[in-house]
Amino acid sequence: MAALQPATVLRRAAELEVRITAAGDVVVVTDRGFVSGGPHCLAILELFSEPTTLADALETLGARAGGGQDWIDMSAAIMRLAAAGVLRAGDEPETEPGRVVGATFDSPSSHVAMLEDRTRTSAFIAALDELVRPDDVVVDIGTGTGILAVAAARAGARHVYAVEATPLGRHAREVVEANGLGDRVTVVEGWSTRVTLPERATLAVAEILGTEALEERALPVLLDARKRLLTPDARLVPATIRIFGLPVSIPADRLENLTFTPANTARWSAWYGLDLGHLTDYAARLRQRLTVAIEEARDWPSLSEPVLLAELDLAALETPVFELVVSATATSSGRADGVAAFFEADLSPGVTLSTNPALADPPRSWGLPVWLAPQSVELRRGAEFSLEYVYTGAGGRVRLLP
Repeated sequence: MAALQPATVLRRAAELEVRITAAGDVVVVTDRGFVSGGPHCLAILELFSEPTTLADALETLGARAGGGQDWIDMSAAIMRLAAAGVLRAGDEPETEPGRVVGATFDSPSSHVAMLEDRTRTSAFIAALDELVRPDDVVVDIGTGTGILAVAAARAGARHVYAVEATPLGRHAREVVEANGLGDRVTVVEGWSTRVTLPERATLAVAEILGTEALEERALPVLLDARKRLLTPDARLVPATIRIFGLPVSIPADRLENLTFTPANTARWSAWYGLDLGHLTDYAARLRQRLTVAIEEARDWPSLSEPVLLAELDLAALETPVFELVVSATATSSGRADGVAAFFEADLSPGVTLSTNPALADPPRSWGLPVWLAPQSVELRRGAEFSLEYVYTGAGGRVRLLP
């Protein structure tokens, strides 16, 4: 990068890995190693999330400075971040040499799994075919590869805004162009909660359901979209989500690999000549969640019919935080080792998508979340039990109440 001038426009790189050290320093991981951003690094990165001149940035950051040396340290941090490519000139093309992509929303594996899951993706496309009208403006929140934005345009939407926060958005734009829809689909790079659109949309599609249905923040994202991006009568895909719980008995050999049980701690104690039995006390204090393949959970004995924990009308919901306790009756006697949860999503009046393990052909790109009970509970057929479902805005959890 050329020498920085006050008028130089900088923006941060599209995706960064940031670490906070024990000493309070904030460092950014690059393909060449670590670069220190100092204690004001997060503020610097936030400031340059949009193209900003160096002069404007220094003026804004100057108000945060605790003194002359602090201001010098912030200025030096900007220079180091720019030299390392963390901050880039506004007209510098984004390059990603040697960038290692983990299990994030822009990793190819995540989108390969969704595209390979024909049940899942075809259901969303079928719902758009059913719902889209010729005068619709559609917003696709978290467009990823752009497939649903293209599907909405092909279904007849007047215009589609495809919102994507990861670098994959640039490739979604190429997918749109390759399918001859560049005049009707606009890719908007950024978080849906931060971008603005030229017009309000009459239909929103948000394929942001997680293995635990709400863990990808579908509720707060759609609440924000309803307030800022959509018309008052806009339709949503999905429209309704139902979340169910199932108390299950987990096979003993599987349970042995998941937690400290009396059987495995006794075995280890014998092997190593130590008393490790107290490790079971640690397990008894945990609320451990695991994810299993839907097909695996199908073979686990369930001790009741599916228990409806929550039914959410996404067009009417006013809060993304709730706590619910639901009572049910056991239909079988047995040891409840945890609670599995699945969801049903009404994508349109004629299309429902479900991760119910009882289905013969469920979507396979999602797993099934299971919350282990700290201690197994014996349920008796005909006896009542209760399940608690808590959602705090970033994911839900299910608990079998004693």
